[in-house]
Amino acid sequence: MQQTSNFFDKEEEARIISAIKTAEGMTSGEIKIHMECHAGKEVKDRAAEIFDSLGMYNTENRTGILFYLAMDERQFAILGDVGINEKVGESYWNELRDRLQDNFKSERFCDGLVEAIIDAGEHLRHFFPIGDDDKNELSDEISYGN
Repeated sequence: MQQTSNFFDKEEEARIISAIKTAEGMTSGEIKIHMECHAGKEVKDRAAEIFDSLGMYNTENRTGILFYLAMDERQFAILGDVGINEKVGESYWNELRDRLQDNFKSERFCDGLVEAIIDAGEHLRHFFPIGDDDKNELSDEISYGN
């Protein structure tokens, strides 16, 4: 079992954080990556717990997006808050999930995340353009669990 905080090397982690900053520069949406070894339950249920524990429901316009990864189980979930889900259809989330899954199957973990994060920013800017008074409501750093 590998520690999740060691899964990406420093360069890969920097690329992911840079992608978050780039995506958030296009939209008022807030993007967060959280990694754990084990979900310990249904991956979407665990992702919802993490979403809550990270305070992602507290963004001003309910525009948080969580990319949750349970690395040992090779599972992930993408969750959007209610503000986003009212505008972004389920078909977009399914398409993004499928592309990310294809990248992960090819062991393109960093590249897949970077592409998905940038895509989310580009897609969200149509619904949630960045405003002059936009502030970064959530840390761009990757968070880690068990």
